[in-house]
Amino acid sequence: MTFSVSTVARSLADYLAPILPGVEFVEDPAQQGANPPCLFLQQRYSRIRPETGGFWRREIGLDLTYLEDYNQPDLQQRYLRAAEALDQALETFLYQEGWETAPLRAYERQWNIDQDALHYKFEIRPRVSMPAGDTKMETMEYNQEAANGE
Repeated sequence: MTFSVSTVARSLADYLAPILPGVEFVEDPAQQGANPPCLFLQQRYSRIRPETGGFWRREIGLDLTYLEDYNQPDLQQRYLRAAEALDQALETFLYQEGWETAPLRAYERQWNIDQDALHYKFEIRPRVSMPAGDTKMETMEYNQEAANGE
């Protein structure tokens, strides 16, 4: 299984669809034609550190942004309901790539409402292995004549 943030976004969209019915999930915040209510995922930071056994721990900060039409009289209540739904649903979710799935836990969950959006921030910490690199050199030939400049 290959890990990518775009696959995390698709996995979250599939997982959250029944929890937030009628909310469109868009991949990019600048996507044209997205009608509120909608969600999009932004990566805030990424760190990687080695672990034993040839594995690596990725720490990826994510911001799940929820937008409603700004001119709603109950805008604050809509954001609060969405935040509560996300709090209840996002302790873990399934990362899915093709037929393979793996659970991901959401760490450091917090949310805030600014002037025009709900920002639900969390961190995922998948343990990954790096793809095999180039084939290492197996033999080396030494040409004495070339070394002596002949």
